Amino acid sequence: MFYRIYRSFLALSIISCALSVSLSQLFLLLSFVFFLFLPEKPKFKSPLVKILFLFYAWQIVTVLYHFAGSGFDTLSIKHAFRDEMKDIFLVTAFVSVQGIKPEDRKYLYKTFFIFALVIVFTGFVSIFSMTRLSRLISDLYKTSASWPYQHHYGKITNINVYLPIGLMNTHLTFGGLLAFIFPGFVFRLYDSWYKKESISKISTNAILLLLVSIVFLFNNARSSLLGALVSTIFGIYILVFIDKDISKKMLKRIGLFILLILIFVFVGYKTTSAVKRVVDPLFGGEKHTDSGRTFIWDSTFPLIEKNPIFGIGSGNYQKEIEISRKEKEKENKELSFFYEVTQRGHAHNDYFHLTAVFGGPQGILYLILFGIILYTLLNGNIPKKIRFMTYGLVGFFFSGLLQCYFQDDEVLIVFYFLLGYLNLYAESEQKTIDSKIEG
Repeated sequence: MFYRIYRSFLALSIISCALSVSLSQLFLLLSFVFFLFLPEKPKFKSPLVKILFLFYAWQIVTVLYHFAGSGFDTLSIKHAFRDEMKDIFLVTAFVSVQGIKPEDRKYLYKTFFIFALVIVFTGFVSIFSMTRLSRLISDLYKTSASWPYQHHYGKITNINVYLPIGLMNTHLTFGGLLAFIFPGFVFRLYDSWYKKESISKISTNAILLLLVSIVFLFNNARSSLLGALVSTIFGIYILVFIDKDISKKMLKRIGLFILLILIFVFVGYKTTSAVKRVVDPLFGGEKHTDSGRTFIWDSTFPLIEKNPIFGIGSGNYQKEIEISRKEKEKENKELSFFYEVTQRGHAHNDYFHLTAVFGGPQGILYLILFGIILYTLLNGNIPKKIRFMTYGLVGFFFSGLLQCYFQDDEVLIVFYFLLGYLNLYAESEQKTIDSKIEG
């Protein structure tokens, strides 16, 4: 009985990641509680588990270090868990997935696919919605004081189109979720084509890929687009050089398909102002945040230099970046305006932010985590369908070059669910290796 309740809450948590972060975290908490009551617990032996343990162990070490440095002031702990450390709870998403029985892995696969479908369809609907769809969820438990509007792109023929964010609150968060699911739809179409499935299945997968592509293009989160592009190229690399599934003939067909999409976008760009407003920012036009990132990074580097081992401590970034920014203004008076107006909530780069807050060892552990994910996908005996579903994990580390997605709990919870799903198969592979060694 406990297992069925646990499995239901886990599925609800994964699907509700596309609906509401509050709902998804509530269901995650419930699934984790019932996971603890399961009679059979998984044996955590894979490299992914070990690196995650070290990753968060170091975070706790730095919290204790700064707690001692503050004269054991409990406010230090309070600030730490109000900011970066609050997301440590989300690693339970990784842990909770491990309770799924082998016969229910297909059930979990379908759950992730439903999550992806909800993202696509809510995103597509929000292209044509003047107000944010998140009101549909938030109004269930609170009264809206105002109607939050979406960014208006213009018109295609006589239809108004808007920047899509699905049921999320920002286009960057929604872009982060799109980056996870986009490679899955690409390779889902490839797989049905490769297996010569029915025309209806191939057509359905082609339509889904078209829809997610349109939503992603209109969403315009370039950091996420970069991540999705890298994930897709990584998947193609494995198919060509490791699986050796893609022939030169297939590559030509894929190239032709991509060319048709580019022609379609180009025609829209030349004939419609709304599409032009979508495409221009992808190449630097009408975007003014790029230079702002350089000022944020420049203000973050001194924090890393002064605190290379234990960092500035969780909860201290906004206070310390303010001091660093003021010093930069004194050094570069002609640029003081730009230092003053740039956003300072985080470093706009996961690597810089983690290193600044938790020190150099945390940055190294983060890179090792990335390396182990790559190794697992490249060398582990992971079924193709599962690889296709989890390729977005690779792009996550590239999206983090331009954005702090590791600080975004709505994106991070999905990262850990997918990583936990990948680890199910990594654990199976580790079990096989151990049995061979013992044998």
